[in-house]
Amino acid sequence: MDNNMPDQSRHDATDLFIRYEYNAYRQRSQRVRERLMDDLGELGEHTPEIINLLNPSFCALILYSGILEYQEKAKSGISFPLIYLMLPIILHKSTRTRISSRTNMVIWLQRNPDAMIGFPERARSLASFASEAIEFLLCQQIISIEGECLIIKKPILKSKMDRYVATESEIADCVNKAAHLGRWFYSMRSDESIYAVWGVSP
Repeated sequence: MDNNMPDQSRHDATDLFIRYEYNAYRQRSQRVRERLMDDLGELGEHTPEIINLLNPSFCALILYSGILEYQEKAKSGISFPLIYLMLPIILHKSTRTRISSRTNMVIWLQRNPDAMIGFPERARSLASFASEAIEFLLCQQIISIEGECLIIKKPILKSKMDRYVATESEIADCVNKAAHLGRWFYSMRSDESIYAVWGVSP
């Protein structure tokens, strides 16, 4: 990208983000796909379209939404370890549909303890997908690494985001709840505490 043309660069990054196809995910072995479905439980009940969207660009969109909300609240980047909690929380439908940042995360988990059932396994299963999504955002220069944090450098145009999420209500819900998650993480102010309440270690 031409650093002397920031507007064009932003458009190019956004267009690539939206149009990115899920060939890499479709080329994964059936064995990996079936194991992931088993680990994620209710994800297996999603439509084939949503399952096929489990690719770097879709996962990156979820991470982007959470990072953006966190960054707007904290006025700084989000710590790297927190990124790996986003997908296993958001892609688990029964957890995602109940998330509300109006309730403190600790209190919410006390009221919804079933959200932690199988969470460590989901987190392990989705770690590689989170890494691919981070790499995708870095390659598109949408985010950058500063110290131990990820910072959004080139926000995706809201019009493009709206157009993308409008294609499927489930996508819109994932993106919206990822923003709630970003607010949750900001309110906790401690990576160790966030990991602890979800029953996992960084």
